[in-house]
Amino acid sequence: MLPPRCHVCHLEPAQSPLGDARSDFVLVYFADAVNPPPGWVGHPAGAVWFCGEHASLGEEREHLGSDTALRDIDAVLGRLPGRLSKTDR
Repeated sequence: MLPPRCHVCHLEPAQSPLGDARSDFVLVYFADAVNPPPGWVGHPAGAVWFCGEHASLGEEREHLGSDTALRDIDAVLGRLPGRLSKTDR
């Protein structure tokens, strides 16, 4: 599993002050998420980390596939659509 890193602000747990609302990380499973078989090691496809402040952006789009959801989030934030890095999937 990849360590937490917010798809929106790229915050990592070590960068978040204690007690900060963003210090709680949420792993959002989008519609295309796959449950890996027992014993499998790695990050689940279709699951993306968000900090507590930005978790709702992902949770509101859980019904979408991860590529569609992340493009939609980027559009809402005014970021240009682009190729998603493997670390954000």
